[in-house]
Amino acid sequence: MSSSWTPDESSEALLAEKGWLQGAVVSSIAYGIGVTLFFMCFYLLTRQITRTSYKKNLPLLIYITIDFILGTLFMATLADFTQLAFIQYRDYPGGPSAFENNMFGIPVDMLGNVCGVLMMALSDGLVVWRCMVIYKGCMVPVWIIMLFPCLMLAASIALGIMWLLQLTSNSPFFTSTNINYTVPYLGLSLALNIIITIVIVLRLLTYRHRISKVLGSGYGTQYTSIAAMIVESAALYSAFSLALLILFLSNNPISAAFIELLPQIQIIAMLLIVFRVAQGKGWSEDTMSRVMTSKPSIQAIRMGDFGYSLQGGSKTFTSSSGMRVHANYKSNDQDSADTNV
Repeated sequence: MSSSWTPDESSEALLAEKGWLQGAVVSSIAYGIGVTLFFMCFYLLTRQITRTSYKKNLPLLIYITIDFILGTLFMATLADFTQLAFIQYRDYPGGPSAFENNMFGIPVDMLGNVCGVLMMALSDGLVVWRCMVIYKGCMVPVWIIMLFPCLMLAASIALGIMWLLQLTSNSPFFTSTNINYTVPYLGLSLALNIIITIVIVLRLLTYRHRISKVLGSGYGTQYTSIAAMIVESAALYSAFSLALLILFLSNNPISAAFIELLPQIQIIAMLLIVFRVAQGKGWSEDTMSRVMTSKPSIQAIRMGDFGYSLQGGSKTFTSSSGMRVHANYKSNDQDSADTNV
């Protein structure tokens, strides 16, 4: 290939353009993962909607639908803006990289920015909600635990609005100030997610310790495994946000690819949480009591030695020594009953 075909731009500008274009491609792949997760969640939630459960499932259904629409609009605006920069206005002075930096206020880019801010607010709101659910029943009143995260969420939303206004407004308040709201906005959202990730993981580790101490290490793993902790705490999103902020603060041109990918990572992390909830594996307000009361009253025989079959309102356990144990349960509560040996 002849070097004369390369645009007359600096190496930094060319690297930024490569990062932008490759980020758009990877974002499309992540969007496809998000679409798959959305339809899986949608299917599970719609199947479970009844007259008694719609108050629990309908809000989640509305949430994932709004998130999916915003994610689709973001991808559409990203594709259109990329086309404008690399095809229609390819000869813009400074190239596509300069076009991106100077054309924040055009409608297609503004629509994408609004969608991104709304998606971040929804994502932050969901992890705050999960934190509240997991900490319900704690010895400390839940409002004390949630006060600081809720204040951080409100501040993050406010900074997001200020960031949008800074991109488009000609007000002297924004043009005369030297404050760049991008870093405070991303930094506060990142701090919120890291804090919530830590407190959720600590809570689940505490539960795992209690469950393991009473019932054994293999009990309740669907709620306290490493994978469950990563999903419940949205650790995927927190780790990605941290990488983005480090690249952005170091003025690395590759940060453009991470910025484009961030909304899709948000959607994937949030849909994974909803998917666990829809499967019945997500932590709920009564999970701790349900797990702790599900222990059979047979203490002399190890849980790992049992196999069991469920028929009607009874369970038959068979130990490794051949001893058979029959347990009768109440009709609507498989976890509390009289046990006959």
